[in-house]
Amino acid sequence: MTIILDILSVNIWTAVFIILTILYFIYYRKFRIFIYDQPEKVTKGKIRRGKCPPSYPNGWFWLIDSYNLAQGDVKFIQNCGRDVVLFRGYNGKPYVLEAYCAHIGGNLGVGGKVRDINCIECPFHGWIYDGETGTCVFPDGENKVLRKLDTFEYVDVERCTPCTSDNQTSTSYLQKIADQQEITLKTYECREMNGSIFVWFHANEQLRHKPLYELFDITDEIQKNNMEVRGESINYINCHIQEIPENGSDVRHFDYLHESVLDSISFVKFKWKVLAERAITPNMRDLMAHSHPKAHAYKMHLFNKFLTEDNLQYINIIALDCSLCFLNKYEIFLFNTTGFQIGPSIVYLFLWSPYFKLTFFHTLTPLEKFHQRVVHRIITSKWMPYWLSASMLMGEVKQLYADMKIWNNKIFTEKLNYNLKSYADKCLHSYRNWYAQFYDGCYEREAKSLSW
Repeated sequence: MTIILDILSVNIWTAVFIILTILYFIYYRKFRIFIYDQPEKVTKGKIRRGKCPPSYPNGWFWLIDSYNLAQGDVKFIQNCGRDVVLFRGYNGKPYVLEAYCAHIGGNLGVGGKVRDINCIECPFHGWIYDGETGTCVFPDGENKVLRKLDTFEYVDVERCTPCTSDNQTSTSYLQKIADQQEITLKTYECREMNGSIFVWFHANEQLRHKPLYELFDITDEIQKNNMEVRGESINYINCHIQEIPENGSDVRHFDYLHESVLDSISFVKFKWKVLAERAITPNMRDLMAHSHPKAHAYKMHLFNKFLTEDNLQYINIIALDCSLCFLNKYEIFLFNTTGFQIGPSIVYLFLWSPYFKLTFFHTLTPLEKFHQRVVHRIITSKWMPYWLSASMLMGEVKQLYADMKIWNNKIFTEKLNYNLKSYADKCLHSYRNWYAQFYDGCYEREAKSLSW
């Protein structure tokens, strides 16, 4: 009898161990890297947006997460008013070129193949382009032989007007404009860092390979604080691109849209204190000083690490204190955030709390006019339970959804009314003046762009 009981006991504990292992595996797969992809995708919608700035400002834009582009992978990407091909060479580097072959317009991103370490081959007729230079080449082992060709164009492609010529024996609609010249596609500067691949777009062709500022590499900061990526949310919004990043400098809206912790609980609310300043503000560090010594030290560390004389013009900074308020009377300090918006579409948020450290990395990509994709990535301390980091990400999504209800239904205001005696309106006035620098040449470029 004792032997039977021992066997049953062993079997029970074995079953418990197996069940717990399976449950933990499911939990790990679900929450280790938690991805929230907005279930209801929006398109451009029917709301009239008013008279707006250009839809595609100049700057660095996110293209893809690094793990989604393996060696030899090729992607066709349409955003920011451009059609490009992104591929990863067999040397591990990503390359971005204009998408269409110079022969007769084959799409390199749909069926194209990576050849000879860092080249891409057109799927239509096999023409090959060097990823570094965009030049059309013949592969020859480690060498590349430049391909030289004659170039023709229509006299008037829309009306199909024939060429005028003394020779009346035949009618020609194409005229030769170049003999035996090198053929080159546009290439774009790209960077791979922080687990993502970015591209530099600028309306001025002279600045296509001369980025005005660089992105922050936060790898050292993550490693030093023993943090890791825990997930991302992917959301789609109908509005002009500027409406979304402007949110950080709209210090007053926090009191109206972001008080709620849980919709079902009214006696506990978030309380916010927000500052927003351009990085070039002379006394910016004094304005952003924090009363908590450790929060202040972390903030000054971030300023020293990421702000340089070269990038100050292109950065807007927010400082945000969040407390939990009970019964509109008792407060518990939760965290302080130091946020850097660099350029029109990238935001880094560094949260310091007595209880944890956390970083949010936001990217904004205009898929088409008034159709934006926003991705929030969460990076937390490694000790934090997976369910907790997933909950924090969903808390961020909840706050984003409150903003989305406004963005999806508002117009872009061309004529603005400010009370400049109010700090909140001063921030908005300053922000719009700051953001306008990223539209240089964009109106002219978009006016010339093809509409398919």
